[in-house]
Amino acid sequence: MRPLVHAGIKHNVSLYRPKSILRLILVGFVVVTVPLILALITAAVYVDRLTKHGQRSVVDAVNATQSSLMLVEHVTAMERNARQYQVLGDHALLDVYTSQHGQFQRDVAELRRVDLSRRQHEILDKLAFQEQKIYNQVNSATSTSTSVAAAIGEFSSLNALAHGVLSESSHLISENVGEIESLATHAQQLLIWQTLALIPAVLVFSGIFIVLIIRPLRQIENSVNRLGDGHFNEAIEVRGPHDLQELGKRLEWMRCRLLELEAQKMMFLRHISHELKTPLTTIREGTELLNDQVVGSLNTEQMEIAEMLKQNSVQLQRLIEDLLNFSSLQTTTQLIHREQVQLDRLVKDQIRTHKLAAKSKSVRIDDDLVSLAIPGDREKLRIIVDNLLSNAIKYSPLGGRVKITLREDGDKAVVDVQDEGPGILPEEREKVFEAFYQGKVPARGHVKGSGLGLFIIREFIKLHHGIIELVNEPVGAHFRILLPRHPSVA
Repeated sequence: MRPLVHAGIKHNVSLYRPKSILRLILVGFVVVTVPLILALITAAVYVDRLTKHGQRSVVDAVNATQSSLMLVEHVTAMERNARQYQVLGDHALLDVYTSQHGQFQRDVAELRRVDLSRRQHEILDKLAFQEQKIYNQVNSATSTSTSVAAAIGEFSSLNALAHGVLSESSHLISENVGEIESLATHAQQLLIWQTLALIPAVLVFSGIFIVLIIRPLRQIENSVNRLGDGHFNEAIEVRGPHDLQELGKRLEWMRCRLLELEAQKMMFLRHISHELKTPLTTIREGTELLNDQVVGSLNTEQMEIAEMLKQNSVQLQRLIEDLLNFSSLQTTTQLIHREQVQLDRLVKDQIRTHKLAAKSKSVRIDDDLVSLAIPGDREKLRIIVDNLLSNAIKYSPLGGRVKITLREDGDKAVVDVQDEGPGILPEEREKVFEAFYQGKVPARGHVKGSGLGLFIIREFIKLHHGIIELVNEPVGAHFRILLPRHPSVA
């Protein structure tokens, strides 16, 4: 099997790239389970060894004990027959003694085949030698001879030796039990250490393969999220199994395609906006001439129609400017013209600009402005205030009031714009800053908005490193802008 990916290698180099995510999962399963299988095999081998050793030890101990008991019984029987032969002189008793002697020698030979200790072998050899000596003496003399009596006297020491063999056989059982306990303890310790070593090894292997499996899936998830958020400028690269790499290539193709479509959309917006401005300029000039009665006097109804044309042409111009600003935002990520802007004067200028629109709806604009200058782009700041005031007037009821304040709060300039309109629904508080989003509350006007005003405001404020937020109010909408007063703060 090829080696695994090393974490310290650059991302574009992969020492192990399985053909599919399924193969990677199978390889991970095998690598994680192999140590566990080896541990089970080791445990089985030790248990088998312990079982066989125990069986062999039990058999040897039983055979040694039985043979030792038989030797003691044979010694006792031979002594009894020898004494009877000495008293009665019956050769049939000698034949029985001879038969018992043969059985004794066979039991000794059987006992020698058992795994005995060195001391047991020495006692057994001495026992067999002395028994053979006694047998030779008894078998070679008459029953009344002194050699038979002397041989019979040796049976007491022979009996002691036989009991010594029996005692050593009992000691053999204790030794075998000790060996079994020692082997069991060793096997237990080995299995414990093996388990302690396997647990971190299995965890490490599992962690490695979890990372190898999860990492490409996370890359795909992040790439899809970036595409969903409209971030098309960052290339998509998925590292991992080949099937996921192919999926990453398809996502990269989709990103490039979406980037092309976005560029085409921006180009269309720019072109259509510029194309619309030319006839709109002509319409505005014509409505101005009608309002000024340059081409002749107008009656009251005609004046109302001309005023209506003028207001709607202004609103159409604002929509086109929103499209142009939105188009420029897609390619601009920093302020183009930075200068020191007197913010209170800029706000007053915009109030004067919107006085006519406010008057047409009998809306009063109240201001409370402190003298304050901030670093920024004058035109973008003008658009911010212009859009906020325009929205406040547009959503205000007839005879309503719009309040705009400017104050300083530490190193921030704070601008508040508040109206008495229907306000913004709680579920729309985040959506209203999205591009082309149209709220559920209809605006009071003849031309529907583009849904770009608040989006442009938020993006321009971001370029100034500021924030815009909605303040909870029982009535109307209340927007608050916080802008840094010094370049270092920005």
